[in-house]
Amino acid sequence: MDTLRNLFDDFYDLVKPAVFRRTEEDPKKAHELFRRFCGVLSFTHLEKLVLDNKSNLVPPPFELSNAAGLNKDGKFHPKVLRYLGFDRVVVGTVTNNPWDGNPRPTVRRYSETESMVNWEGLPGIGAERVAEKLESYGDHGIPITINFMATPKKQGDELLRDLEGTVRRTRDLPYVDRYEPNISCPNTHSGSGGNDTRDGNLRMLDSMLLVICQEVYREQDIYLKISPDSTQADVNDTVDIMRNHRVRGFTTTNTTTNHDRRYIPVSPQVDGRQVGGASGNAVYEHSLSIQKLYEERRKEIGANWKLIAVGGINSLGRVRERLEAGASGIQLYTPLVFSGPRFLRELRRYR
Repeated sequence: MDTLRNLFDDFYDLVKPAVFRRTEEDPKKAHELFRRFCGVLSFTHLEKLVLDNKSNLVPPPFELSNAAGLNKDGKFHPKVLRYLGFDRVVVGTVTNNPWDGNPRPTVRRYSETESMVNWEGLPGIGAERVAEKLESYGDHGIPITINFMATPKKQGDELLRDLEGTVRRTRDLPYVDRYEPNISCPNTHSGSGGNDTRDGNLRMLDSMLLVICQEVYREQDIYLKISPDSTQADVNDTVDIMRNHRVRGFTTTNTTTNHDRRYIPVSPQVDGRQVGGASGNAVYEHSLSIQKLYEERRKEIGANWKLIAVGGINSLGRVRERLEAGASGIQLYTPLVFSGPRFLRELRRYR
């Protein structure tokens, strides 16, 4: 059962150095190559034959899903991601309107420290086309999370209507049972011209959750995607707001604008200023710290919310550390770039 999957994983390891060299100036090209290859598998209905393996037969003691960004527009067939080793598929970040994002290249890879920085600016094809793509996959049987945020530069009531539109277009899609408002992306432009909307999102969080909770069906869960650059006051404020709404938990965390020189020796620059959110090893310590703050707060108030851990989780030891800090789910993206799909099989064998 594992023979073809072993060959698939070996092939990834074999070609990775050459692909990394050829895509050094624009690492998104490597991601697009992988997606196209997976698209061939789904088009020819070979995904199960090639990717399925014994590690998929027994679920790990946590929910394993991809992190937002890997499947931004839902272009990976859910069955491909399932046979790769995920229990759940995250689609997004989805915005209601199509958005071009920033001019490429918008990603820098730091292979020596297994870290990345991106300043993409939430590019995407919009909720309508994402929904059409997900509808085209038919009865795949895999739970779907919609990670979403307002189209950049929206403000006030226009922003709220934008969120409303995304939920209304996606809430009736098969297997969509969770929403993940992305209030923590550091790379989006506000309507007032700012380059980082996280503070503004926190100020509007109560209004945003009011709209989201009105539109999301009762049987669908809501998890907030949290910033690793939060302060204790941010944590307290967020918890106080979410307690007034039916938020199920938190996804901790997004990327960080703190470019630790141990991992990001030279930051990307656009128009003479540092840009981008760092992921992989560069975010791990920040992410774990924020997760612990939310877990401490949960215990203090006796809440029963769930924590999903994401950010630099590239070893079984780090999985254990995040589970011990209260996580019941693990999300992956950047570590897979460097470790390859073989790592998913290792995680599924975690006991």
